[in-house]
Amino acid sequence: MFAGPAACYNLRGPRGEPPGRLAARPPPTDPPVMSLRFVHVSDIHLLDLQGVRPWHYLNKRITGRINLALRRGHQHDGAIFEAAMARAAGLGVDRVVITGDLTNLSLPSEFAHARARLDAAGLAFTVIPGNHDAYVEEAVTGDLFGQHFRAYMDGERRDGAAFPFAQRHGDVVFIGVSTAVPTVAFDATGIVGHQQLERLAAMLSEFGAAGLCRVVLIHHPPVEGVSKPRHELVDLAEFAAVVARFGAELILHGHEHRRVQSFLPGPRADVPVSGIGSTTSRLSSPGREASLALYEASARGIHRELFVWNGNAFAPAPA
Repeated sequence: MFAGPAACYNLRGPRGEPPGRLAARPPPTDPPVMSLRFVHVSDIHLLDLQGVRPWHYLNKRITGRINLALRRGHQHDGAIFEAAMARAAGLGVDRVVITGDLTNLSLPSEFAHARARLDAAGLAFTVIPGNHDAYVEEAVTGDLFGQHFRAYMDGERRDGAAFPFAQRHGDVVFIGVSTAVPTVAFDATGIVGHQQLERLAAMLSEFGAAGLCRVVLIHHPPVEGVSKPRHELVDLAEFAAVVARFGAELILHGHEHRRVQSFLPGPRADVPVSGIGSTTSRLSSPGREASLALYEASARGIHRELFVWNGNAFAPAPA
């Protein structure tokens, strides 16, 4: 598990022992390291209600719209997303990873707005959907998320299925999992599903044998006790069993709008599981501030540095 806001760990340490610190540089006889520098953000909830008509709310959206008016709409600020992207650009990242909930109510206007904001950032993105991106059945059957963000989910697939997808970047491979399914009102659960888990297992096995740094992207926390009832990943035990058998080097998630550090058992070592808070949050309570995590990853290890919104800028988190 990552121990603090800035940490650097050897990924290959034996299970049950603290992961080892990385050397400043590999020995000259070792093969060259092809690292990836990326930022993790999540739950950006970019709102746009232009063109919305009353009939758009004749479903679960009505409860979500009321929540936006009374509470959620006051907790997020799209301007903080712009500041986060400016910080990411200043950090010289190769890519930005967004682990779901780009929208609020899965409205067509929101998907178009979010896509425009990402395009305007001038950065490379990898995205996966969250439960708010599958808020109602019509958004899923119409594949609104895929229509707008397919370019950011390009990669290798199994059996022609949309998820999981894999993107290789040097020594690192992102494996994007979807837990986004439409649910009834006041239910924010997610599910991976048996078939997707089988494909995930095959990818983890293949990329592990190739010696790649496997970074799994998932919206819902895959660890017991992190989410409250009706907010959890329904098949987290099955997901954990896949990780226990085939391993991974890092799992990133969002959903809870707070920073979470945990782990899942792997075949050789515990796998760090890192959740980031909403990157557009206006909240100032500890752990719930807008935040982003900078990663430097390779087959040798992963370094992470946390940045937290202080009301004016994303500053390095105190040690």
